[in-house]
Amino acid sequence: MTTKPKLTVGVVLFNGFATLDAAGPMQFFDQLHDEIETITISHESRIVYSVPPNGGCPMMANYTFENTPPLDILLLPGGLGCRTLFHDPRYQEFILAQSKRVKYILTVCTGSGFLAATGLLNGKRATTNKKAFREIEKLSSAVLWVQHARWVVDGNIWTSSGVTAGMDMVYAFLTMLFGTERLKIVLEIIEYTPSCDDTHDPFAYLADA
Repeated sequence: MTTKPKLTVGVVLFNGFATLDAAGPMQFFDQLHDEIETITISHESRIVYSVPPNGGCPMMANYTFENTPPLDILLLPGGLGCRTLFHDPRYQEFILAQSKRVKYILTVCTGSGFLAATGLLNGKRATTNKKAFREIEKLSSAVLWVQHARWVVDGNIWTSSGVTAGMDMVYAFLTMLFGTERLKIVLEIIEYTPSCDDTHDPFAYLADA
């Protein structure tokens, strides 16, 4: 029997990333280690912190923008630190280059701002963290921003609402790839009950609060 090659997921890290934006999806990926290889990527340094300069959750990046191996999936988390990076040419060049190679791009929370700033969301439906919705919305009027959504799928781009919504989105994404029965095992291991309705967003009101 021929073994299918693993899918490689690249998670971009930066100082000021939101811990669960990255760690939540990565927990799912870890449980699918026979199907998925997860790597971490950072332009800034080998170790980045969720509360810079040296606080919060430290995470180690094992690749840089320059030596990232071929990816199948790119994951962009959000967090307070991403605001100053949306228009950083190093990030824009990396994301644009990867967009031409990967099969899928996933963003969690304000991570969708990276795609909005590069123009990759022009004419596409997308969502983001609801407390930051108006701020991220201003990055591009060409994006069809969806306020009432736990997550949004448009083509090969998946965008989620804030933080925990990333886990629900990744569950739906991985179910699409590997099926309900495979993901049922994962849910039992991590003891998680996902929201399976992408239109159910109890936090949508926060965009105008």
